[in-house]
Amino acid sequence: MTCSWIVIALFLFPFFDASVASSLDLCPLSLNDTVTTSSNITWTQAVDQPIRQFDGPSYLRPDIGGALVPWVYSIVILLVHIPVVIIRVVKWESVQTWCLGATLFTIAITAQAFASTGFRSDKILTWTPLLLIIDAGSMAQVLFLVVEEYDLLTRLKHVILPPRAKPSEEPFLTDEEAGKSDDNIVIAIRTLIPTPSTAPTSSNHPPLFTSKPLYIALTSSLLLISVFALQFLGLRHAVHAAKLSAPSVSWCSPIFQPFGVAVLDGNCNIWPILQTFSKGVGCILIPGTQQMAWLKATVAGTGLSIALELIDICILATVHSGTRWRGVKMRRPWFTMFSGVAVLGLILVFGVVYSTILPPGISEKVWIVTDAGAVTVYEGVLGTAGLRGAMIGWNDGVFQGWGTTYFGSWVV
Repeated sequence: MTCSWIVIALFLFPFFDASVASSLDLCPLSLNDTVTTSSNITWTQAVDQPIRQFDGPSYLRPDIGGALVPWVYSIVILLVHIPVVIIRVVKWESVQTWCLGATLFTIAITAQAFASTGFRSDKILTWTPLLLIIDAGSMAQVLFLVVEEYDLLTRLKHVILPPRAKPSEEPFLTDEEAGKSDDNIVIAIRTLIPTPSTAPTSSNHPPLFTSKPLYIALTSSLLLISVFALQFLGLRHAVHAAKLSAPSVSWCSPIFQPFGVAVLDGNCNIWPILQTFSKGVGCILIPGTQQMAWLKATVAGTGLSIALELIDICILATVHSGTRWRGVKMRRPWFTMFSGVAVLGLILVFGVVYSTILPPGISEKVWIVTDAGAVTVYEGVLGTAGLRGAMIGWNDGVFQGWGTTYFGSWVV
């Protein structure tokens, strides 16, 4: 295997232009120090050799779980949710099934992200539960309006506690009255007549346990509870992680291997390279400035989301169904609908921005120290990984828990 990589390295050498550069002199390096704590290479060995240049730039992409929802996914989600929100305001009955399916999908993806990332703070961009707010409002709306429209609570109460028939206040028949019967048989009966208050009421609804609305209400209530459970679980882990120092986050590039030992950037930071030959890239650990910001945003945003969801539930539970303002029905989860769309928009914006910039802490121009039998330094330029990098980082983070089912015969 090592021989193969040496052959590849020798093959790549013609694509580099050798030139003596003094760029390393700009950083206050102690020439007697080793390049990394795990290597025996000193900076004296590195600067004694001509610096070779890569022919063209390469990319730096987030590693597993290091990316937000890719912006193309966010666009699709927004294009679907915006018209659904409008329909929920004017004619909510026509999107009940869609709301149930969309919420179930979001819950499944969020739970999968939780399981795959293990709530690691360096992977917060992948497992943040901020997207759940719009689904919480959706399920609350379906639950309350279905229960009201089909009178489910009253009907369920009649099934559990059926009305009792009260005995009438008619007295027993006297002997004289009984003797007047055609067959002259003396009878003593007490007639039971249902009173108007307890007599079964007629209804246009189908039988309770064979009606679709009952199961829609049960499903929406279970999904609503699941959303709250995921939000509280994510909030708990985010609060704990936000109290710690910023995590180290893995970023990868193909120019960091083969045989990369360390990366020196234009800010004079030295990043040891972690070789992962199975992925075809080398990776470095950079302080997770973005991740720390998102941990704090998750704590604040999830707490605010839960508060808005509870307010909307109070609105749905107390506002009369006929209440209108300028012709618009007011019994709707207004706060979660608008804030949910706003959260989707923010994640879309940050997804676009993050795919077009390098992470804080590293410069575009870097110098890579390699050791392939002889110490060599290469000068390279790092570019952004774009949408592809975000998709790799997010998809790998969500589905890492699937193991070989997702990655194939090799597992990260």
